[in-house]
Amino acid sequence: MKYIDQACVWLIFVAGVAHISTTELLHPPRAVLDTGLLWIFLAMFNLLRIRNGYGIHRLRTFCIGANAAVLALECVRWRMFGLSNLVVVVLVLCETLFSIRQKQSETSKLSPTLPPTGR
Repeated sequence: MKYIDQACVWLIFVAGVAHISTTELLHPPRAVLDTGLLWIFLAMFNLLRIRNGYGIHRLRTFCIGANAAVLALECVRWRMFGLSNLVVVVLVLCETLFSIRQKQSETSKLSPTLPPTGR
């Protein structure tokens, strides 16, 4: 599953770079650079999660939040502009599910010196 997770993240990253390149070179109508940048930042968050697991305090929360926000924005864009980004929507949905899913082995890797999450 880790390889599928990595493949989804890299495809989102490549889609972001391709979107920025196409927007700059072709200037298609209704295309703006913020969409590609959003995908690149989402991929960076998820690559950080894959690389470090859940050892970084609250990384899981940030990844779930970022994935859910991009998924909501892509659903709105899908409703406004049609099925042009269906592949990215499916990839972001997969990344959201990967971020939510946490194995027992990943929780055992957490450092006991982390600060408590309660207030």
